[in-house]
Amino acid sequence: MNNQPKIQPQHLERLAYVYIRQSTMKQVEQNLESNDLQYQLADRAQGLGWGENRVVIIDDDLGKSAIRSSNRYGFQELVSAVGLVKVGIILVTDVSRLARNCSDWFQLLDLASLCGTLIADTSGVYDPRDYNDRLLLGLKGTFSEAQWYHMRMQLYSALLNKASRGDLMIRLPLGFEWTEEGKVVLVANQEAQNIIRLIFSQFERLGSARSVMLWLRDQHLQMPHSPLFGPDKGKIDWVKPSYQAIYRMLKHPAYAGAYTYGKKESTRLPGDGRKAKIRNLPQEEWGVLLRDAFPGYISWEQYLENQKKLNENSFNSQWSQKSGAGVSCNGQALLQGLVWCGKCGRKIKMRYSGHPAYVCEATYDDYGEPRCQTFMAAHIDNAVCEVFLEVIQPIHLEAALAAMEQVELQQKQLMQQWKQRLERAGYEADLARRRYDQVDPSNRLVAAELEHRWEEKLQQLQQLEQEWDEAQSQALKPLSETEKSAIRQLASDLPALWQAPTTTFADKKRLIRCLIKSITLDAFSKPGFSRMTITWQTGATSQIEVERPHTGVRTDKDTVAMIAALAKHHPEDRIAEILNERNILTAKGKTWDRRRVENVQKQYHIVSACPYYTRTKGPRGDGLTAAPEAAALLGVSDSMISWWFTRGWIIGYQAHHGAALWVRVSQDDILRWNGSASVQADFIPIADAPAKLGLSLEQMQAEIRADHLLTYRCRVKKLWRWFVQAPTSYSS
Repeated sequence: MNNQPKIQPQHLERLAYVYIRQSTMKQVEQNLESNDLQYQLADRAQGLGWGENRVVIIDDDLGKSAIRSSNRYGFQELVSAVGLVKVGIILVTDVSRLARNCSDWFQLLDLASLCGTLIADTSGVYDPRDYNDRLLLGLKGTFSEAQWYHMRMQLYSALLNKASRGDLMIRLPLGFEWTEEGKVVLVANQEAQNIIRLIFSQFERLGSARSVMLWLRDQHLQMPHSPLFGPDKGKIDWVKPSYQAIYRMLKHPAYAGAYTYGKKESTRLPGDGRKAKIRNLPQEEWGVLLRDAFPGYISWEQYLENQKKLNENSFNSQWSQKSGAGVSCNGQALLQGLVWCGKCGRKIKMRYSGHPAYVCEATYDDYGEPRCQTFMAAHIDNAVCEVFLEVIQPIHLEAALAAMEQVELQQKQLMQQWKQRLERAGYEADLARRRYDQVDPSNRLVAAELEHRWEEKLQQLQQLEQEWDEAQSQALKPLSETEKSAIRQLASDLPALWQAPTTTFADKKRLIRCLIKSITLDAFSKPGFSRMTITWQTGATSQIEVERPHTGVRTDKDTVAMIAALAKHHPEDRIAEILNERNILTAKGKTWDRRRVENVQKQYHIVSACPYYTRTKGPRGDGLTAAPEAAALLGVSDSMISWWFTRGWIIGYQAHHGAALWVRVSQDDILRWNGSASVQADFIPIADAPAKLGLSLEQMQAEIRADHLLTYRCRVKKLWRWFVQAPTSYSS
């Protein structure tokens, strides 16, 4: 019988809702009395006047925390029922069952007050419309939230206290494991140990996590991987290298033997449900940092140096104003990330559109003002490299010897990694064989599958052995004495090594960054010159200045003068051949052709004395005359002149078949070809000349073009015949 005055008939007309919740599944499994106590609230509802069929039990939120309502579907169902005026009373053992944050709690109170719903706990029945009850329920909700906060703080303080001693068993990264005594040791798998050490050594050499990943891929090496959850937790698998895995390994302080706790800060955002904003804390704000707490793969100093490199590589040095130089890439600008503006003090960006250039665009980007300075990269890089090569000369031999030691150490590490990989593949194949041997052969369903797995392991082992043989024949061959001598010889000629095709831009950048810290560029102090202040890693500075190149790409003065001189006696395509023979390149670093020579002649107003086509009569600069004019002088047709030239009987020039033909028709040539000369005793018929002179046809034609053999066109009786005059050394 109902003895509660706050329970009115309109409440009994609705349903009684019993809300049951536990925070974790562990509490659901172990705190059985608490669960039973909550389920007994259904009996209490009947005692308050509700029939058995008028009581609704909501237990969908077992194992869920009350700090938020987004994932509590039972609570959402309860709120919906209250809003639909279906609920007469809500029964809970304590208000903390409903909510542990004031936002959810007071929203429920407002809705219950509006809809006339009562709330009951073990202390009594409350009406949210009553001021005193509303005040008491508000205080209980506030205390519930405060209780949760203090409980969490106490638990965290206990964890932090245990972690400060290094006794808290935190999750360790791959390469470590906990012993039964609670100690951290290196993982027992030596192959995993060696590949981790190899990754750190390669990062020290290459300076980039991506470069390490590409190097591992090129060497056909794999990385260890261990699942964090599931039945295979703790088991080491081998997968292809990934950038994220290498980056996480380089960032984790445990590899330096450091025990850490509280490196991140998690903040839950309102309205995002389970989402939280996670922020990596700086090292000085970590909760616990115990250096040298257990064996590591690198030293703490090396870990700090790695973090410095990663921070420099994590931003694009072209856009950032930080002091880091960034990672060395294969871009053509050797000083990217090192150059600063001498006018505004900001870092200078790299521009690759068109021709590489260093451009200070800070004022343009920020305020729309004109750009501070612009430098073509070529003349800046050349000047700095010249100074760099002069400075590095005294230490080239030591660098070569150190490079040889590094190469040999790298080869030993690779060889050891390959041998361990082969050993693992052999073990897996042997294990598959032993599993196959243990099965009953008559059980074909199982035996066939195990036999298939055994064959797969054998095929993998065979393929790995083939890759091992290939690696041995290429990258893993030890340095011979000849190769060591070659390295020493290259070190003695460092400029040749610097210009070698095998030396990439990334290699050059890494070398420059070893000695140069920054470079300040100044184009305004001395008009027409670029001033550079080089700050070396030692703190010393050097100042150099070079003449700024003219706007656009221009051919240098010496090449222009050479083209002007050659244009007096040679056509454009022959000029291009001469320039290429002398290893002279265009301003853009390309070889010459007729069109490029013509462009220079047009740009510098150079008149060619040997044009391809002309209406002016007479010989051109090289003494050659147009074929039609030569035909008129000799009284023959144009086709006859072309026939003589094709046979190699006269001297001439034709760029290609079908182009204009130019031939030499000097006064002496006319006298030898117009029939006025009579046949002499030393004249040899041109058809018989190669055999009698002991020359091939091509050799004879070359001798004619070189003017070593003279040709004659004589009239014999009524026919024209061509002869070659034998040289004085010839005896018939």
